[in-house]
Amino acid sequence: MPLGTLHTVRGIIERRPSYRFFIAVHEGGEWELEPSRGLTRYLDCPVTIEGVRTGFNRLEVVRIKRDGEDWPPNQSWTRWFNRWRKR
Repeated sequence: MPLGTLHTVRGIIERRPSYRFFIAVHEGGEWELEPSRGLTRYLDCPVTIEGVRTGFNRLEVVRIKRDGEDWPPNQSWTRWFNRWRKR
């Protein structure tokens, strides 16, 4: 698998003593996750992650959801900026 490829992984997020986040994959194995503040609310929960491979066993999270939930809607920066413009 080359670097920069997109992966969809299902598993449980864990935090190790060195404050690094990992996802224990349901099918076996694990991925180390790039540091992110948003991961703490998903600790010890079954999740689905879409991420880009950045190292041998590292993923940078693109989006994340708890199992059983829908993917969050894509953020539209244009819509956010348009709310400040006068029409």
